[in-house]
Amino acid sequence: MRAEMLGKRVLVPEGYDELLQRGFGEKRSEGLVLSLYEAAYLMEKGKIKVMKDGKELTVAEFFREAEKEEPEFYVRYAVFKDIRDRGYVIKTGFKFGTHFRVYPRGKKPGEAHTEFTVQVMPEEKRIEITDISRMVRLARAIRTKLVLAVVDSENEIVYYKIERISP
Repeated sequence: MRAEMLGKRVLVPEGYDELLQRGFGEKRSEGLVLSLYEAAYLMEKGKIKVMKDGKELTVAEFFREAEKEEPEFYVRYAVFKDIRDRGYVIKTGFKFGTHFRVYPRGKKPGEAHTEFTVQVMPEEKRIEITDISRMVRLARAIRTKLVLAVVDSENEIVYYKIERISP
């Protein structure tokens, strides 16, 4: 299946019904629009071939292009892949103020409300308590649970569920 990289999105113009049923992308008039993370995942699985400027990209070339578009793409992709491999549908969460939103296992957007919002952090990055407080408040406001995904230099991931405790 062929797709075209268009900046921060990848367009699959036709033959995408199976991908849509599996929770990938958003259907638009021009076709199925995938996030860079979804496209990378599907490329690694051999499900799509991505073109840019008329040239087919290798997975390594795609990752280099994606890193130019999205800061910390490699680190965030490690989390995306891990969660997707666990059977969850995971979508970008930028409009919700987080890196990703995760739906209950077996559900996709439109079938269930987001279960988790996921904030990805490289292990060496420092975070202020005020930032954690903001993330918790935001997750609570949209009725989800906050998960902080900490990725080390070997792409090992530790997940922390963070929530407000009321006395």
